Formats: sequence, structure tokens, C-alpha cells
Amino acid sequence: MAGKHLDYWYDEQIKRYLIQLVSIFSNFQVREYTENGVNYNRVPARYGDMSRMVAHMLRNNSENIVNNAPQITVTVQNLARVPERIQDPFLVDTTQVAERQWDRENNRYTSEQGELYTTKRYMPVPYNLTIQVDIWTTNTDTKLQILEQLMILFNPSLQLQSNDNPLDWSNVFEVELQDITWSSRSVPAGVDEQLDISTLTFLVPIWISPPAKVQRQKIIQSIVADIHKVQDVSNLGFSEDMYDFFGQIDEEATNVITPNNYKLQVANGQATLLTQDNKAANILELIEMQGELSATSRLELNLTEDIQDRTELVIGTVVKNPVSDNSLIFNIDADTLPSDTIANFDKIIDPKATRPGNGLDVQALGQRYLLTEDISTDYVEWGIEAEANDIIEFDGSSWTVVFDSSSITTTTYVTNDFTNAQYKWDGMQWISSWQGTYNPGYWRLIL
Repeated sequence: MAGKHLDYWYDEQIKRYLIQLVSIFSNFQVREYTENGVNYNRVPARYGDMSRMVAHMLRNNSENIVNNAPQITVTVQNLARVPERIQDPFLVDTTQVAERQWDRENNRYTSEQGELYTTKRYMPVPYNLTIQVDIWTTNTDTKLQILEQLMILFNPSLQLQSNDNPLDWSNVFEVELQDITWSSRSVPAGVDEQLDISTLTFLVPIWISPPAKVQRQKIIQSIVADIHKVQDVSNLGFSEDMYDFFGQIDEEATNVITPNNYKLQVANGQATLLTQDNKAANILELIEMQGELSATSRLELNLTEDIQDRTELVIGTVVKNPVSDNSLIFNIDADTLPSDTIANFDKIIDPKATRPGNGLDVQALGQRYLLTEDISTDYVEWGIEAEANDIIEFDGSSWTVVFDSSSITTTTYVTNDFTNAQYKWDGMQWISSWQGTYNPGYWRLIL
């Protein structure tokens, strides 16, 4: 019976380490004096592990060709296990990740949440990589220039990042200088050696990570179940013989399910999360399930009575509330408010407590007030009969009722110029056009 084994995979981890290690030594320069002045020449760096055939070709099939200098070569001296760095080999770390939604038409990410993923990371295996760096020069001055620039980087080590993946817990590693061999020449030189090689030995503790397991999540955000009004039970797919059992089906209902069935209260520039029994809940914990707040996070409020109707949305940006974990600071976008259906009024007043010239400006053409109490002609300053919730206006000679609340049953929107707040007449009372408590499914927080 064959044993279990991993499917083939190769992530080029050691190769990426080597590429970064070579890049450390690839931008040094040496100074050269010429007839035209001073030149600064870049010293090439390359990985030095090559086959004999390639080396022979680079030497033009001759043993009399001297290698170019100056140059820096990097080779692997050793790769060893490190038992003392081994941690829990059976550890599995689970992380939830939310990505932004990708707009395929415009080839860009939007501000809305996209796919959710669960990533299972397995404990990486520690190794010590020992590399040898050879500095090839033809004279001592060139060698000193390169070494002086190089050695100040390692005091005692240099820290690098192997990649920019935020989920890679092994992407930071260090390069430590351990040993220096000053020269490959012996003293006195037995032969006339044209090249001098200085060798530096570096220790690089690395991690080799097994492949992670990534699963796409499918979290249900909202379920809408419509039960439509029908007159015949057969329309529901049941036998007509069962009609008496069901009785007359003449009701219509919608059932909405959202995470924890939360409601949202929006008032005074704050959006507060509420449970079904109207207790404040921690909105930051709900946000952490989906992602995090950003500069483009926004809140959408559905003003209609149809949960699937998104034609009347009030939208605003949200930021963290510094004094409460149960609410967010909500800044409404005034352009998303419903359009006013009648002209603005100046103030909301109690006509029995305030009058023109007494708590109010002297009457002038075009003044409009929303009344909180009834008034009669007994109040000579007004000289008009009006009811609470009416809007009255001065036409230049007298006050008239321009909004008769007792006869208007259609939805009406109007703005208070004094507070810049918009109100809605629902046929019975004036209420804020958008502030209030929103049931599950009628509000949406987009991170």
C-alpha cells in the first residue's frame, strides 16, 4: 500500500533568498583615476554557482584567460538544520482575510467588500544558510574601497524582508557577517598571482514554509424570504385537496435575517448598533468580522418600505467613535437626501409663546413658520386660525396657511432653514426624513 505524500509544489523560496542576498552586494562602486578625470565604476555581483561547461565557455575555451575584476560572487557554502529553532511542528494558524471587490469593467478595486477567505498557515521549518561572498580585485586599493563600503552595513547584521505578503510570518530574516578571510594570496607569493580574493562568510537564518490552505468563505449577509399573496393554494405547488388544511391564504409578509439580527439607530451624527430588545451592542466587533474601517467606509440607509428597493438610499461616511464602541460617527452626504417637495420654512415655533416682534423677527414678506400648537384669531399678532403641524407664511399683508396638515396625506419633504435639518410629513406627523431606527436589512455598512 503506497504511503501518503504531498502533491508536487515549488515556491522558489531558497531561490528568492539567494536573489535578495546577491542584490545586497550589487550596487557598490570603485573609484578610478583616468586622463579625463575620476570615474566611478559599478562592481558587478553575481551568483557564483556554475557548471564547468559554462565556466569554460566564459573563458573562451582557454585556460589563459583571466577572470574580470573587480567583481563580487556569492555562493552557498552550507545549508543546515537548526534543531534549537524548531517550534511547535503541528501548529496551524487560522486567519480570516477580506479583499476589496474587483471591478472587472474598470480594472480596479472598489470601496466595497469582496470575497472572504480563510487561510490556514502551517509552522515553517528553520534552517541556517551559510553563504560565501568573494571579492575579486587586482589591487589592494580597489579591495579596500569595496570592503569599507560593505562592512559598515553589518553592525552586526542586516535585516531584510523576503516579500510583501502580510500573511507570511517568515518574511523577515537577517544576514550576519561571521568571518573574513583577508586574502587568497600567501606571503611571500610563490608565483605572480594577478587576482586577489577576499572572502566574507555570512550566516542567514531562514524558514522554509509548507504551502498554506486557502478557502473562500461564503457568509450569508442577508436572507429575504417573500411570502406573496395568492388566492389559490395550487399556486404554491400544493394539492387542492389540502386547501381546507391551509385555509384562505391572503396575507403577505417578508422575513429578513441579518447577522445577529441587529438594528441601527441613527441620530445626532451617530450610528448606534442595537439588539432586538433595543440594547446597545459593540459595533466594532461586528466590523472585525468583515474587515476594518477605512477612509472610504460608508453607511447606506434605505428610506423605503421595500427591503429590495434601493432607489431611495441616504448615504454617509463613518469613522470610529473615540468615546464609544457601540456607535460610529456618521457624516451624511446631503446630496443623497430626498428632494424637498415644498419651500423651506424659517423656524419651528410655538405660536402662543412667541410672536412677530416678540421672540421672533418683525413680520416680513415671505416669512414661513412650522407650528407646534394651534392658534386662533384671538392672537391678534397672528390674525389667523391654524393648527399644530401647519406651515404659515406672511404674504405682505397677513398670515396665511400654506401647508394644511389636516388635509394633506401625501409624503412631503421640507427643510428647516434655521437648523438645516430636513423633515418628512407622513400624513400624521412631522419626523426627521432620515434619522431614526432602521430594522435589519434596511441598513448596510460597507467597509
